[in-house]
Amino acid sequence: MARPTADRAVGRIAVLGAASPAGAHVKAALADRGVAGNRVDLYGHRSGVAVLSEYDGEARLVQAAGELDAAGCAAVFVCEPGHDGNDLAAAAEAGTLIVDLTGSIPGSVLAGSASSPADRRVVAVPHAVTSLLTALLAPLQAALGLTRASAFVLRPASDFGEAGLEELREQTVHLLRFESTPTEVFGRQLAFNVIPEHLLPLGEDGSGVRIVHECRVLLGDPGLPIAVSQVLVPTFFGHAVSAQIDLARPGRDEAIAALRAAPGVTVASDPDTGTTLDAPEEPGLLVARIDAVGPSTLSVWALGSEAGVMAAGRAIAVASAAGAL
Repeated sequence: MARPTADRAVGRIAVLGAASPAGAHVKAALADRGVAGNRVDLYGHRSGVAVLSEYDGEARLVQAAGELDAAGCAAVFVCEPGHDGNDLAAAAEAGTLIVDLTGSIPGSVLAGSASSPADRRVVAVPHAVTSLLTALLAPLQAALGLTRASAFVLRPASDFGEAGLEELREQTVHLLRFESTPTEVFGRQLAFNVIPEHLLPLGEDGSGVRIVHECRVLLGDPGLPIAVSQVLVPTFFGHAVSAQIDLARPGRDEAIAALRAAPGVTVASDPDTGTTLDAPEEPGLLVARIDAVGPSTLSVWALGSEAGVMAAGRAIAVASAAGAL
């Protein structure tokens, strides 16, 4: 039997994958939301190995995933793949809200899609790159219609958390000393290098398929031709998106006006803006350049920042709307 709704707002909150980059963002978002530390438990894959983390500045131990009683929680945030989807689905049947940031839990409904009823208890949060791309594509679709889109996304080391930032720094220092580089996070050298999508670490190697599917769902056009390519570049922060977009109706000026009016999107007025260092400090998208390369085709260069923070914020919004926080 499902627990009463009134119990959820004071119930336990589990972060499954607390030591992952997504887990770090979710913990920060929960703390910013004012969720008390005595309600939040941290879990991860490992057992028999002490993993130290923190919540809202307080040192915490990450418990083994096998110790999680998901059915006893108001909400479980799934921040890393590889966990038992059947157990989580059973907990959802008992009333627990499962918020999946990995796209790996079967039977989930995508947050923000037209088919996502408010009472669904397994909700998937779009990939961080999906949020960047839909921020660009959705206003154009609404204003002029889309017939095709192709995007090449440059992803920074920050997508892999503090460990990724530290490893890029260490790799750079080691290379300048003519020493071998640490590769625990990226699996290979990232400094002075570019890593293509099929060699991305931490389960991101297949994320392009997920991103395309999510974009189609959120745009409400399952047959829309979308191509997404990703590379990991040796920058610390700042995403960049190079997109070619075919519109149903021509109109560069109308496209710019639609993007200016879209929430979370800024259109640059300075023609010298456009490097990844110009990416916005707050979560959002900066459209640095729009060129008409055909009667109905736009070439767009856009910059994004804190994509992981955007995804975590969406996860918190899902839980809040469901009354779990």
